[in-house]
Amino acid sequence: MSNVLPRVAKNQALFPDTNAPAKPRVARHAEELPSPVGPYSGIIEIECDDCAGTGASRDCLDDYEPCEHCSGGQVAVLRNWLVEAFQIEAGQLKIEPRIEHLTALRRYAMENREAA
Repeated sequence: MSNVLPRVAKNQALFPDTNAPAKPRVARHAEELPSPVGPYSGIIEIECDDCAGTGASRDCLDDYEPCEHCSGGQVAVLRNWLVEAFQIEAGQLKIEPRIEHLTALRRYAMENREAA
């Protein structure tokens, strides 16, 4: 029974609000994001939604104007793989699972199996 409270406290630190949807944090450069909590989260580069990865502003008609959001077509995204994996399983998040989701779930299961 004494192992239950530390594990609950640890889980609450990883998941501050379990009902909140996983919202990736986006920035122009990875240095602007908080550092990821390994192995459960990571920073990946994806195409900018504003310019569809072209790096050009949507409003430019004559000359090339860089996208105000990304300045080059790519943005850095902080993803919490473990929270997303639980939300995918619960049906709260409608995306295809990635290998990072499975890796985070496996590590989480191994850590909690050893703690029990």
